[in-house]
Amino acid sequence: MRPVFKIIIAYEIFFFLFWQILYYSNKEIENWFDVAILEATYTVLSTMALGFVLVYVVYISAKLTGFIDKIKKIKDPRKNI
Repeated sequence: MRPVFKIIIAYEIFFFLFWQILYYSNKEIENWFDVAILEATYTVLSTMALGFVLVYVVYISAKLTGFIDKIKKIKDPRKNI
């Protein structure tokens, strides 16, 4: 299994467990979180994690295929010849 997939799985497990802890801590204990706050927290954190994983996967894919090296070899057209 590639390291990228391990990272994705680790993030998903972490945020699933994080969500479960936040959700079930609200059940029989004093209502110290509102449901809207939990949903917003989960949405923000999971979106950040998935965005990071998406950017990381694109970067690693571009690096492995050699696309980044091709981009670095392109000359800057704004500079004088």
